[in-house]
Amino acid sequence: MLSNDVLRLGGFKGWRCDRCGWLITAIEEGWVEWLASENDDQEEVLTGLQLVHLGPILQNGREQACRYDRLKEFRNGKTIVEGLLLDRFVGPDGLMVLFSLLAAGSLPKGQLLELAKRTQIPSYEAARGLLQGISSDLVAPFLGSGYYLQSEIREMIAFALKHGKHVGPCEI
Repeated sequence: MLSNDVLRLGGFKGWRCDRCGWLITAIEEGWVEWLASENDDQEEVLTGLQLVHLGPILQNGREQACRYDRLKEFRNGKTIVEGLLLDRFVGPDGLMVLFSLLAAGSLPKGQLLELAKRTQIPSYEAARGLLQGISSDLVAPFLGSGYYLQSEIREMIAFALKHGKHVGPCEI
């Protein structure tokens, strides 16, 4: 049976970087950032929320930065890059930070909710790729599209393991 494989998801290895797709394997290596600008009415506009590597990584033998280029963003659109360390979004205090950002209403609600799921829901990051674009015949979310109970996440991971599919950033 697949229960042992699903139980081994306790070997979670991190978060998938939104920029390069590689794993962020330690909370200290993660950074959450967004772009801040003003519209024509001089109201704050925040966009581009992403979870990325804090520092440069080696990819194909070359150093690569995953964070926004502050100078480029300012030159191109008078946009300022803002952000916080990933650890500010994890655990009970992190959930409160997410709630406060949601209440402020400045960042896109869908992006904030997805970040909350990634940082707060056990095994969500591991199953995230499986859960996006799945057939409702396989798992019909009880809470609605994009919102999965732990039992549904486990069911999708078990299905993927059974069919030899890759399961996100975890050790299987």
